[in-house]
Amino acid sequence: MKRNKWVLISVATLLGIAPAIEIANNGHTVQAATNKAVMHTAIAYDKDGNKTGKKYYSYQYVTVESNPVKIDGSLYYKISGKDQYLKATNIDGVTRKITHNTYIYKSSNGRTYYGNHRWKLYKGETVTTYGGSYKFKNGKHYFRVAGPRKQYIKSANLGPVVRVNTVMGPDSNASNPVTNKPTNSTNTKPTSNEETTVTVDANYSTPIITFDNSGKVVKVRTATPGEKFTVDYKETGYRANKVAGYIGQFGGDQAIYRIKGTNNWLYSMGVKVAKDIPSHYYDYEHFSIIQFIKETDAYNEDGTKIDLKGQKIRKQSGQYKVDKLLYIWVPTEQKAELFYHLVTKRLDADHNYFTVKDAYVKASDVEFHGVKLTPSNTPEEAQAAALKK
Repeated sequence: MKRNKWVLISVATLLGIAPAIEIANNGHTVQAATNKAVMHTAIAYDKDGNKTGKKYYSYQYVTVESNPVKIDGSLYYKISGKDQYLKATNIDGVTRKITHNTYIYKSSNGRTYYGNHRWKLYKGETVTTYGGSYKFKNGKHYFRVAGPRKQYIKSANLGPVVRVNTVMGPDSNASNPVTNKPTNSTNTKPTSNEETTVTVDANYSTPIITFDNSGKVVKVRTATPGEKFTVDYKETGYRANKVAGYIGQFGGDQAIYRIKGTNNWLYSMGVKVAKDIPSHYYDYEHFSIIQFIKETDAYNEDGTKIDLKGQKIRKQSGQYKVDKLLYIWVPTEQKAELFYHLVTKRLDADHNYFTVKDAYVKASDVEFHGVKLTPSNTPEEAQAAALKK
């Protein structure tokens, strides 16, 4: 595959789009609702462009209407069911050209790697940046380029915006101010709102892939540049991320499209889509997942806190899979509370990470997504089990 032709853009952990359909407030237009990750802390505005006082933080997931709108000349996504709008640049970002060879930084004096373990990007390449620049302690400005690990590039090493990454849907009231309007194909008429035509980009060598019985990515063949396909399913999340890893390029909002009538898939970064279709987030349909909405403690099965050396699991440190929901008697509180059991053995704290055998977190401390779990016991049973010990 000709990897050098891929635009270098970033991935956030388990970024995804959740399936949803809602009726718009104005009339009876059916709009697809999309679950997107906020990549840069965003202030919410109302339809008139006034600040609402609500703030959405980096790597928080929000359900927005798929079609962006323009307010005072800028593109915004409307929060589904609310009079709240977020600037699209805080979600999709924009593409800029690198004007000077640059390192990637995690702090004023600390470097880190980017994408496929690259420590340096070069003049002439392009990169996606999110939101406005940050001023670091050294007085210099940096743009965020990835996440959830801290990854920034000096503003001085980047040129002006060359492309807005937000794609307009056919029903959008906004026109893209930069040249990235979607290419429409008229060869195939979709028969449902989950069908569209995709065209393989002439500049990419895009593989057609499938998944074997173990879920491993398997290449079927390389699509011909300009080849058109009818697709009937768009998927994001775990499997799309696996394809991104197989190809070696990440987009921060990567998806895969199923070729109609087959179990073969195309990666979103290599195709142009005639129209947006509803997205299905694989993780939410197959796993039970939590997010930390605040700094919180981890507990053992007996209700005692796990010693994290005075630290807590950090807020918005990504998504964690859970496999059990149960009541645990907490001795210090003298009551039973609902806890999720974490599948992972690694806990990310404020300034470190810890490996644990088993960890439980209070249901009240987290936000839950995906396949619903039912408590395996009752508060009374948890108390009785604790008393026996």
